[in-house]
Amino acid sequence: MSKVERSKINIDEPLKEIIIGLLLGDGHIQSRQLNGNSRFMYGQSSLRENHLNYFNHIFELFKPFISKEYKIRSRSFLDKRTNKTYSSVLFATLTLPCFTFYRELFFNSQGKKIVPLNINQLLTPRGLAY
Repeated sequence: MSKVERSKINIDEPLKEIIIGLLLGDGHIQSRQLNGNSRFMYGQSSLRENHLNYFNHIFELFKPFISKEYKIRSRSFLDKRTNKTYSSVLFATLTLPCFTFYRELFFNSQGKKIVPLNINQLLTPRGLAY
């Protein structure tokens, strides 16, 4: 996909509201380069059936922004605090300018996730539900 094609991809309602809610929880925006575009990432560590259904729902919402060849990744990891092994699933979107806006909102210059000062204007009932 060319740079021009990437720049034409927009996020429409209600996904804009949903992203705000997800970024207050398990959602993450990753920038691979200092001044580059960003991608949305979402993971779920509890794989009980209802949580997996929710993960699949979120995945379907973001499918238009995910490469056709992308496969959901799963991994296992050891929590050193509890000495328990957990499993998780995650996905990542394409790196697009439309996600960079959210990176600038939710991450400070050191890359630490923050709550935007204008969250009261950004958060809607739909976003809160997510």
